[in-house]
Amino acid sequence: MHGKRNIVSVIVMTILAIIILLKVMSGSLINHAAQLKLDEIYINEDWLMSRYGMGKIQPDVSFLIDNKMFSQFGHQLFIDAKPLTHLQRPLLGGISLEDIIVLTTDDALILLTREGEFIEKMGAEAGIPAPIQNIGLYHGEPVLQTRQAMWRSNFMLDKWEPISLQGVSWSMPHPLPQSVHDALKQFFYGKGISVQQLLIDIHNGRILGDLGIWLIDLLGLMIVFLSLSGLWMWGRRGSFLS
Repeated sequence: MHGKRNIVSVIVMTILAIIILLKVMSGSLINHAAQLKLDEIYINEDWLMSRYGMGKIQPDVSFLIDNKMFSQFGHQLFIDAKPLTHLQRPLLGGISLEDIIVLTTDDALILLTREGEFIEKMGAEAGIPAPIQNIGLYHGEPVLQTRQAMWRSNFMLDKWEPISLQGVSWSMPHPLPQSVHDALKQFFYGKGISVQQLLIDIHNGRILGDLGIWLIDLLGLMIVFLSLSGLWMWGRRGSFLS
């Protein structure tokens, strides 16, 4: 029984010692943050950023078209890591067609230059068949798959004819390259967490959330208790000796 109590005591004291050590070291570094320029040093590791509610970059969907990444986050459409336009409908795919890029939602085509500049949006009023399910190419000509049929057009996208084809190169989702992922991560979250902010949060326990705050409060109360009990014992000893 006494052995178990001793083990628990050692564990508790070890945890308290670590907390005190972290608090003292972080406090000392915070005092010299300006000289060390800790507010200019950033950490952007996923495990740390997740502690601050900055999760991994995960688009709703992404496509590689003409060596450019098109990704959608909510209603925002990006080309690589640059905001392009707002889409009220989900992006379903896209193709490169001569000197333009054609993206599609379920109800319209979005035409862009090869550099990603917006040209126009074509919907039912322009004769685009809907609801669209996917877009592809067949021998260089655009093909749409709708719920009812398959449609083919010319590069002008002004006339569509129902047709049944085999061997269409359909647009398929593509994962984000690491370079684009990192650029988007910086766009959404900036450079990351500054070392100064991390040290402050370690010092006050916020790095562990509510639990960390309570641990720091408990540590403070224990230090106060030990200080007062030490003074009391020293006072009693002095009275006894006199």
